[in-house]
Amino acid sequence: SSGINAEWPLRPGTIEQSFTMIITLSVMFLLGALTGVESDKAGLMERRFKGLKFGGTAKDYILFKPRMEPLEESYTLCAWVKKGRSDGIKYWFDYGTTSDPHAIYLSVDGYFYTLGTEVNLKSKVTDQVGTWRHVCFTWSLTTRAFSVYYDGVLLGSATTPSDRKIGLDGYMVIGQLQFSHTYGGRFEDKHSFDGELFKLNVFDKELDASAVKEMADGGLCSEVEEKYGRSRYLKWEDLLLEEKTGNVAEIDVGCTPEPKEEDKEDTEDKEDKEEASISEDCECENGTTLSRWDLLREDKFFNKTVTVELVEELKETWDILGDFAGATVTERFISHFKFFHDGKTCDKK
Repeated sequence: SSGINAEWPLRPGTIEQSFTMIITLSVMFLLGALTGVESDKAGLMERRFKGLKFGGTAKDYILFKPRMEPLEESYTLCAWVKKGRSDGIKYWFDYGTTSDPHAIYLSVDGYFYTLGTEVNLKSKVTDQVGTWRHVCFTWSLTTRAFSVYYDGVLLGSATTPSDRKIGLDGYMVIGQLQFSHTYGGRFEDKHSFDGELFKLNVFDKELDASAVKEMADGGLCSEVEEKYGRSRYLKWEDLLLEEKTGNVAEIDVGCTPEPKEEDKEDTEDKEDKEEASISEDCECENGTTLSRWDLLREDKFFNKTVTVELVEELKETWDILGDFAGATVTERFISHFKFFHDGKTCDKK
């Protein structure tokens, strides 16, 4: 086999010991990985209750390029927004493509725009500096309705052109209005968001008025959005992992995750469950074991580009990586695999 070093000294009488050592090290590594997964899960649970504070200059933003296919024909974007100051028109979200530099832009001052259509609500949006407001925008190609909700109440809507969809080759910026569709696009201080954001989630469907109201009525610390599962396509906890430029800081908004039933169990029961999960050979449909994707954080994989050689390193159970040739292994990349290719479809025997 090409994966075996022929110069490895296989001396008589040592093969059995060597394999025993390999198995022992593998088990120790797996135990460590599983322990790390629980720690990462706990950290992620705590982190998703963090907000973001933006400094209000052209140097303060989050800029990245998401996959937009699920949002091409419908989306709902919701967030809790706290305005920092009242001077000027400040934009907290923008998505632009090569053909439509302002496919979506949203301000804290009542100006909202998508697909060539503006909803001007400046006269209806109360100027409340330092107050959390729940803001939602819904749109679909079917209804062609672009609707804007504040604190669960529909404030205005407009009809988009029948032939317009959300472009797929765009860049998303949080905290700015971008004047260029490339990374490092031109920003201006006068339009830079000076305030706080929390729970910015983008859903892959047009939520109705009752769903929007439920999220708003639930309050800042509710977890209502969790009920939508995979329809919550761009998740706040994933956005927190994106690179922050300038004065963009994670902040405490005063929320803590509600304890789940398993968190209420005593330590002894938890340890018993952990041992059981480790001992069971639970494999998913794609052949990978639970939490295997977390091993991508190892130094020789993380921040590396997916190549034939990397896939070969993990060939027996990780062939699916080959579909992502050229991608870079990042936290967002790992989160994708954990969600779509991990224990979600795994039935223990």
